[in-house]
Amino acid sequence: MSNHRSALILQVVGYQNSGKTSFVSELTSRLSATGLRVGVIKHHGHGGTFDLPMTDSHRHALAGAVLSSVIGEDGTLIEWQAVDTFELLLNWYEAHVDIVLIEGYKRKDYPKVVLVRDGHEQPVEVTNVIARGDSVADKDRLMRSVERWMEDEMVSSE
Repeated sequence: MSNHRSALILQVVGYQNSGKTSFVSELTSRLSATGLRVGVIKHHGHGGTFDLPMTDSHRHALAGAVLSSVIGEDGTLIEWQAVDTFELLLNWYEAHVDIVLIEGYKRKDYPKVVLVRDGHEQPVEVTNVIARGDSVADKDRLMRSVERWMEDEMVSSE
């Protein structure tokens, strides 16, 4: 994708233990292997604090820094202590990647893959569903659905 276009945004939603993280990880790997720059935002919707190592940058956050980061040869870790940052973070991602995968946030209105385990309850009141299925049994079909959706989106944005 060229740099002047906004990134594609795709959500992967489902109840806890539906396979969201595994699916997003494999989708990230597949898309990255094609040369796409992939960004992932994960919703920490179960409450509680994050399990972060005690780094110097985390100590700065604990001391009250709204933003703290550490930059090394292999990458950058940014810790953002504000709660209402989803839209700001999404805008930042869109400027730096080709596709943003959002794990969770069922109530957001972006195109979605809905994951359900066979025999388990399906999430209700989700919009923009492009595919629905079991993250294990239907994985290949779900991946193909994402690929077709991406092709359609890239053609329609030209």
